[in-house]
Amino acid sequence: MRIVTAAAVLFLAGLAGAQTMMPIPVFGSTYSSASHSRGFYFQAPIDFTIVGLRVPDERSHGLQNVAVIKPAAKPPAYPTTTTGGYLFYKGGEPSSTIIPCNLSFKKGEFVGVLGACGDATMMYSSYGTPSGPFLSHVLGVATSIYRFGSQTNLVVVQGQGAYYCIDTGTVSRVEVYVAAAGLVGSGTGAPGTTLRFTLTAPADGGLPYQMGSSFGNGPIPIDTRRLGLSVDSLLVLSVAGALPAVFQNYAGKLDAQGVAQAALAIPNLPALKGLRIYTAYVTLLATAPSGVASISNSFLFTIQ
Repeated sequence: MRIVTAAAVLFLAGLAGAQTMMPIPVFGSTYSSASHSRGFYFQAPIDFTIVGLRVPDERSHGLQNVAVIKPAAKPPAYPTTTTGGYLFYKGGEPSSTIIPCNLSFKKGEFVGVLGACGDATMMYSSYGTPSGPFLSHVLGVATSIYRFGSQTNLVVVQGQGAYYCIDTGTVSRVEVYVAAAGLVGSGTGAPGTTLRFTLTAPADGGLPYQMGSSFGNGPIPIDTRRLGLSVDSLLVLSVAGALPAVFQNYAGKLDAQGVAQAALAIPNLPALKGLRIYTAYVTLLATAPSGVASISNSFLFTIQ
């Protein structure tokens, strides 16, 4: 195994950071309904990316369902409803896990999140307390979250029901994990194939980036921050630029919209099957803390 030098450790430590969860109110009660779904909406205070979602499961149902909507304007006050802007839906996922996603928003855009545990017969929403708006933040920048709802069952309508807001109503709790940069991958993960990545950091258009892969998700602690990769031989190899045919475009520059493409060409070796690979990237700016402007989520895949 390749030995990690002290210089490499210091370099990787300087890339530390992590996705964070938007604060939500404490649990108050469970709202049960066969045909209503609840959540919250807010206005983006900065450019950011939603990289994970999870619904608290106080009823221990075991399954969760989430939807994310980008309304064109502030949602109408109940009983008026509107439609459109549907970005993401996942249903029937284990409630113990964070659902990965890669949804980018720009400062000033509206964000609607619906989430409930349950199934097509019953929705269980996690109500916070007290009622009314809750002061939250996105990566430290303050924003208020307000009650957001749909008189539909998320599973039945696949997250595309009409929606509304009640600004003084009880906020329904959904864990929203955010990052200044997002990473998503696609491919079969089989030996001899290529896994392709899309890097998205809307606020960092034109900045250089550095991506890395490792066998673990660490974390590497730096002060109060974490990097979701492990200091191992794969990480050192992937950031060194020694195998550009394998680690393709692992270093480069984002386009004007803050987007780039990279890839991992998996060697055609059956012995690699079963290995779990974590990948993440940072954008670089000399005047930013530690020289790092943004840090992405860690993307996990298993070689099949």
